[in-house]
Amino acid sequence: MQKNKYRIHSNTLFEIAQSRAFTEKDNIEERFDEEGKIKLVSDRAGADLSLYLTKTEDGLAYLVKWDDSEEVYKGWNMAWEEFIWCLGVVNKPIEEAAKKAAAEEAQRKAEEAAAKEVELEATEETSQEVQAIEDTEK
Repeated sequence: MQKNKYRIHSNTLFEIAQSRAFTEKDNIEERFDEEGKIKLVSDRAGADLSLYLTKTEDGLAYLVKWDDSEEVYKGWNMAWEEFIWCLGVVNKPIEEAAKKAAAEEAQRKAEEAAAKEVELEATEETSQEVQAIEDTEK
């Protein structure tokens, strides 16, 4: 099973965001930071990619922040799609590096196996030559 490439900071708020709009009875007011944001999800790769619930002049919205860029979305689906797209961009080099490392490891193991095979053949030839010399001397 592949581990998620993102970290959920509040399962409850994440589930509410996915399924419906926030209401007063969700009592989230005290969770906002001094900037009026609640971090819902962030990347695990350390690329400073996050999805926030944020206060705007029009009410609550979703903010996708990556490094120095920010996009505000009214609905969850558009914000989530943007976050997932950015996450794919962040993780692509990591996945490619992992594939390259795996291929290099497989190549190294194949070369070691081939070298052992050559060494084994040489040892067998030497044993056969020694045996032939001993037979000749008898």
